[in-house]
Amino acid sequence: MSFEAIAYIAKKKAGMSVLCNRMAKGLESQAKHNAQWTDRTSHARQGLKGGCEGGGNSYSIYLAHGVDYGEILEEGSKPHVITPKNGKALYWKGAVHPVKKVNHPGTKGFKTIENTLEGSREMVKTAVINYWSD
Repeated sequence: MSFEAIAYIAKKKAGMSVLCNRMAKGLESQAKHNAQWTDRTSHARQGLKGGCEGGGNSYSIYLAHGVDYGEILEEGSKPHVITPKNGKALYWKGAVHPVKKVNHPGTKGFKTIENTLEGSREMVKTAVINYWSD
């Protein structure tokens, strides 16, 4: 009888990886759908990835940006100065004249990952409780 209980628990632990990965992919899809930024190349949206790490008694579901500017999309940027990299001045269509620097006011973050995870916290907890309750 005790071997049946041990086998049952081992089977449930193995299934946790599948459950967590399924939830992570759902969160990934939700984040891609709800991202509020304007796509230029769609690399940032396509780069959102969800997955599961861990095993045994400890699992973590993650959602992450796959582009190097993902942190700026998520958290925003502080005011900063933009200077030319390869020339002596900056110029863009509509500018009156070339300039040596631009004082950028910073950007507000979109909090896509944070909002997705916070909004799904109860769903994840309920799914895990239901999984272990049968």
